[in-house]
Amino acid sequence: MKKKKGIIIGALSVLLIIVIWIFGDTYSNARGQYTKGHDQSVEIAKEKADLSSVDYIETFNGKTKYHIVAGENTKNEKVFVWIPQAKKGNILVKKQKSGITEEQAVKNVKNEYNLKEILNVQLGMDENIPVWEVKYIDEFDRFTYDFVNFYDGKIQKHMAIRNDEKS
Repeated sequence: MKKKKGIIIGALSVLLIIVIWIFGDTYSNARGQYTKGHDQSVEIAKEKADLSSVDYIETFNGKTKYHIVAGENTKNEKVFVWIPQAKKGNILVKKQKSGITEEQAVKNVKNEYNLKEILNVQLGMDENIPVWEVKYIDEFDRFTYDFVNFYDGKIQKHMAIRNDEKS
């Protein structure tokens, strides 16, 4: 009887280890697709924007995938660098102070719409215009995202997706 319990516990332990390993590997592969090319984009940003330090890099998936690098150049100016991941497309370097902040983008959206919950805010590019993408749940429980123009803070696009789970 004890031998049977030991075999069952051993088999369950092995099964649990396999499940954890598969989940970890799947997560690692998925995350790797998101960060793929970041090192190369950081090097490009350092060269094109004369960066002395990098604060962060994000991936934006729009019509064209972009890596956006935030950092400081050798003149001690904070800059953003938009690097398209398509073969064609121009690298854009802008001083952070030449546009609105993340907080201003969120404020502009809040002034226009009733937000329940902010999900994410990140830089992106829409039709060759730098934007802040503000993702949120609105008053109607819809998944919503707005593209806020980086330069003037105007909402360029407003898209809401109905959430049928809550209907």
